[in-house]
Amino acid sequence: MNMNKKTMLRSFTVAMAVSGGLAASAITGYGQGAVATISDVPVSGGYDYTITLENTGSTLLNSFWYGWTTSGNNLPADPSTAGNNLGWNNDLDGNSIMWVNSSGTTLAAGNSGTFSFFSISSPAAITAPPAGESVAYVNGIDFSEGSAGHSTGVFSPTVVAIPEPSPAALLALGSLGLLALRCRKMV
Repeated sequence: MNMNKKTMLRSFTVAMAVSGGLAASAITGYGQGAVATISDVPVSGGYDYTITLENTGSTLLNSFWYGWTTSGNNLPADPSTAGNNLGWNNDLDGNSIMWVNSSGTTLAAGNSGTFSFFSISSPAAITAPPAGESVAYVNGIDFSEGSAGHSTGVFSPTVVAIPEPSPAALLALGSLGLLALRCRKMV
């Protein structure tokens, strides 16, 4: 074999090794991902919050730590009355919340779960970085962030407003109420 062919073969072998390595890292890479939205309802003394967490990865999620990153617990005030629709444990941890699946439903790829809590902090305060920064986990909470096979990268829920009734809907509802009252008086 002449020198030119050996050089080409060696270059081809190196290129194939690099390509194979990149493909393997893509296959064994993260696999977990999440995005979230948060909405609020003002109530006496604070706000009732609802977080919708969507699993955007390809692996099951089993834990969600809201208001926590490796820099610490980040919410401006201690939350209370945590809940969720997946049957996960609701653990208030100072000024953060850990939702951990021990006997509930896993959050499958492409699915969403709903998490709720009460806080005296305003929506602006609860979502200003680092306050709302959070991590979701494949298994239990292991204090990592962005660790392949274990945890998502840090993400913050996006604030969504709960739509208020339109003026036309309020007018229609009021008209129905007046009509019902009038019919009641006629009887």
